[in-house]
Amino acid sequence: MHRRETGLLSRVLSKASPAVERIEMQRAPRADFWDAWNADAATSDGPLWVALGDSTSQGIGAADPLDGWIPRLLDRLRSATSDPWRVINLSITGAQFSDIIEHQLPRLEDVQRAGQAPALVTHLAGANNLMAPASWSRTLRDVRTILDALPEHSVVARVGVSSRFNSVMARQINGVIEDRARTRPFHLFWPWDWPSRDGIGEDKWHPGPKGYGYMTDVIFEQVRTSLARSSR
Repeated sequence: MHRRETGLLSRVLSKASPAVERIEMQRAPRADFWDAWNADAATSDGPLWVALGDSTSQGIGAADPLDGWIPRLLDRLRSATSDPWRVINLSITGAQFSDIIEHQLPRLEDVQRAGQAPALVTHLAGANNLMAPASWSRTLRDVRTILDALPEHSVVARVGVSSRFNSVMARQINGVIEDRARTRPFHLFWPWDWPSRDGIGEDKWHPGPKGYGYMTDVIFEQVRTSLARSSR
């Protein structure tokens, strides 16, 4: 799977903060974990879920990758449906929307061409674009490209405002997502719609295990809606 180089901001913060450095050190091991997981899932049986996204879908911030939201949601899917669900996680730490287009959507297409039609597709990204003003000139175009490529009944995250300087761009991104959802059957959610802020990890950016639990609750509601409507 493609790996993205650590950005300048992360490198600077890692030198200034041991907590940030510890979280950044999860990048390679977490990517290796999901590469092995995906290889196994690709040859297994059962309903298929394909996840697109960034570091939150890698589970960065949780010491154990199984504490991320994707393994937790997979357990819930299996329990709720009694089916042997499997997931191929195409997320990349540090991913911007352009990485979804260049590296993740082609992998999704490969899966579909191989005759493995996903029963569920999730998309959770955007935070890295908000922190990279150099990407903003193409961000809205990239969002539209992604939404046009996603299957119907995909579960799509809105982006959260992380600071005042990117609030306008965040609202514009969400406007594009919400506009597309009026004409296509997408199921939208706010990944950071938590009951409290005690789920933030030690780097003060990624979720910790408790935060991933909150995130799982939020996403699962829309996943259930997606599966119910796509089966009609």
